[in-house]
Amino acid sequence: MRTPFYTARKHQRSGTMVVLVAITLVILLICAVFSIDVAYMHMVRAELRTATDAAARAGTETLARTQDIGAATAAALAIAKSNRVAGVGLTLDPSNLQFGSTSETVTGRRKFLPGALPSTAMRVTGARTANSKDGEIDLFFSKLFDVASFEPQKTATAASNVRDVALVLDTSGSMNSSAGFKKSRIDALKEAVALFLSEIEKQSSTTRISLVSYSSGPIKQLDITDDFSAILARVNSFKANGSTDIGDSLAMGSDSIQFDSLTRPFAFKTIVLMTDGNHNTGPSPIATVPLAVQRGQTVHTITFGADANKGLMKAVAGATKNGIHIHADNAVDLTDAFREIARTLSVSFVE
Repeated sequence: MRTPFYTARKHQRSGTMVVLVAITLVILLICAVFSIDVAYMHMVRAELRTATDAAARAGTETLARTQDIGAATAAALAIAKSNRVAGVGLTLDPSNLQFGSTSETVTGRRKFLPGALPSTAMRVTGARTANSKDGEIDLFFSKLFDVASFEPQKTATAASNVRDVALVLDTSGSMNSSAGFKKSRIDALKEAVALFLSEIEKQSSTTRISLVSYSSGPIKQLDITDDFSAILARVNSFKANGSTDIGDSLAMGSDSIQFDSLTRPFAFKTIVLMTDGNHNTGPSPIATVPLAVQRGQTVHTITFGADANKGLMKAVAGATKNGIHIHADNAVDLTDAFREIARTLSVSFVE
């Protein structure tokens, strides 16, 4: 007996649906398999990024504190090993580390300069590749499709602006003049320096500072130190008198961050030179600033009050790499100027 036509069509449709369901299940299975491996790959990349960043930060912090490349290398390797990547502590080789410095681009960003001095930055390359010590990362299911592993690699760069700073401060007789807000200029200077030291201490604890005061000639108040309370106490004892010898004082500040016993070879060297008047004795600062230029030192200048020679001090700062000049009309402006310079001294970044 013949099977009715509609019954044959029904069986045919059922068979087609079974095939489609089977194909769909296979596709869903493949997607599930790949999604597991893709999720695992994302997790491993994140772990590698964390380990590499941590190693770069630890190495840079140690370099800033100890000025020892060997110690910085050891710190980076140890921190990397304490961070697990795919279940295993990341093993770095010293060849995975580069030391160098940084420079500012025309856009204001900073770039890493391998091998440049002073060594204030570290670049770490973390890898789980066939040639790395820990090897490549095995996948779970992708090997069924002839993809047995993957080889992630991450790079992190950290830098710290480790600085030796010379504070060169005007205590000439004109500093007894009014700074507005019922304050003398010398009292305004004391408040501004207190804020400056507080900013540095909060944001750049590795910075060391020497102290030079000047009127008719420079006086070395303190060799370079990290004892900010001693610096503030000495500044608070200042009394204003005498003429204004800016040139010799700039030279003494330069010598301080070059030769004091606690200066560091890997530190950036910066002079912060403040005056409220006109240079009127000794060599011009234009004649002595080439010494700072020759030594690779930056000079930031602050002029205070209507009598200060802004043009001269702007020229002094402009003669050095990245030097800036700020003018302050009154006590509030002076505090703002010292705050701005403090913040330029404490920049750090991770690339």
